[in-house]
This record gives sequence, C-alpha cells and structure tokens, in this order.
Amino acid sequence: MFGSGDRDLIEQILRELRQLRECVNAQQHVIDQARQDASTTITHGFAEIRRTVGDPLADIRHELATIKNSMSEPGRQPAQPTPVQAASSQPEGKDPSKLLKAAAGISAAELQMHRDTWAFLVEHAAGDRHFHVPGAVDEDDGFVTVCVSGPSIVAAITSLDRVSRTEPDPVTRAIAGHLHQRFTETVDEIIRDPHRDGDVEHVEIVIDDRANRVDDEH
Repeated sequence: MFGSGDRDLIEQILRELRQLRECVNAQQHVIDQARQDASTTITHGFAEIRRTVGDPLADIRHELATIKNSMSEPGRQPAQPTPVQAASSQPEGKDPSKLLKAAAGISAAELQMHRDTWAFLVEHAAGDRHFHVPGAVDEDDGFVTVCVSGPSIVAAITSLDRVSRTEPDPVTRAIAGHLHQRFTETVDEIIRDPHRDGDVEHVEIVIDDRANRVDDEH
C-alpha cells in the first residue's frame, strides 16, 4: 500500500510530466509557426526579386545564349535579336484572348503543388503586375496549397507562355511549358462547361502527375 508521502510524490511527478508536455507542445507550435513564416517570407522574397529585376533578366540570358551560339560556330554572324512576339503559344485554332478572358473571370482558384514548383511559378510570374502573391501558403510535407485570384491566373498563363518560348535553358522551358499546359487545360474546361452563380467549389489546379495504378492480375 502507498502511504500519503508516496501519493504526494506520484502526484508531483504527474504534475511535472503534464507541465513538460505543455512545454513541448508550446515549443512545437513555435517551430511550426516559424516554418510557416519562413515559407511565406521566401515566397514574398521571390516575388520582390522578380518585381525588381523583371523581364530584363530573361532578355540578358537570351542575349548571352545567342552570343555563345555565335562564338561556337566560326564564321557565323551573330543573330540579330528578335522582339518577343505577343501572340500566345496556344494550339492553332484557339483564341488566346478568349482563354485569358475566361481565366480573368475565375473568382478564386486553389493551387496544389510541390513547394519547389510553387517557387518556380512565383519566380517567373511575380514580375507581372497582375500577379499577387497570397499572404497565406499552407504547406504539408513539402506540398503547398494556395488560393489565388483570376488576375493572378491570367498573369501565370501569360508569363509561363513567354518563358516556355523565350527561355534559353531547355529545362526551364520544359517546366514552364508543362505548367502552362495544366493552367490552360483547366481554363479550357471552364470555357467548355461554364458555371455561374450558385454554391460551387473553387477551381482546383493540381500539379501532381503520376502513373495510373495497375491491378496485379492485369
């Protein structure tokens, strides 16, 4: 049998354990908040850098690539820089203005993608004055969810289209082209089957391609 002294000791130990657990929970909350603040700060930093540097950086990379190609082939005259065409890289038969108008009509869209993909999008679209970096970015195990407006969707489409056509680096062009395709596919669905008013879910754009599962027996 426990005496009163033993019971007091056990109760004291339990109190200290509860206090320790509360302290650990409080520290975990601080860590989670710091991680969230760091993610938001980095995202806004990308946006600010892009707004400051803007498109001239892409032009400089393009010029450097042109000069490098000219120097690699003796006797070849440097290619004259050509102005970036304003036309969209939409497949023939599609009206780019119709696509952008439909994107502008989106009240809010939920983007779901890896944080690196989100950083790529912010880096290349934040220079557009219509792109607005959201204040909150929810992150779960490297996968982020953000809510953006229609004007930001328009800015993303036009910026990704430009990068996919003018960026000298083929990897950057490939990433931009794929993201541009996913954005335009979503807007095309809205054009084909529009829904106005009523209680409906936000538009979702998920960048998470993967192969379909195949049953073992097949």
